[in-house]
Amino acid sequence: MFGTLKNKAKELSSSNDSNNEMGTAKINEIIQSQWPKIEGILLERMIPLAGDKINDDEFITKAFENTYEFLPMPIRMLLPKEKFVSYCKTHKEPLIEKINELNNVK
Repeated sequence: MFGTLKNKAKELSSSNDSNNEMGTAKINEIIQSQWPKIEGILLERMIPLAGDKINDDEFITKAFENTYEFLPMPIRMLLPKEKFVSYCKTHKEPLIEKINELNNVK
């Protein structure tokens, strides 16, 4: 698993412009392939903090930024923090629904 991530990191780092369309596509591919792990970490970190703040965009952004630091090192090596936060913000609705469901179960 880490060998694959390492190869993808090399591919991304060899690209001169990670903001180009190809770099963005690869970053999205990496996030999607690792999403179950990332989602688990996000849920674990955000459930205790959620409460009424779950719909506050500033709170959510800070939570995504803080969660980034808890991702496994190979994932952080591949994903710039800004891209991770941006991706999470565009996919926050399913996360918020899961957090609300889990809070209702407790």
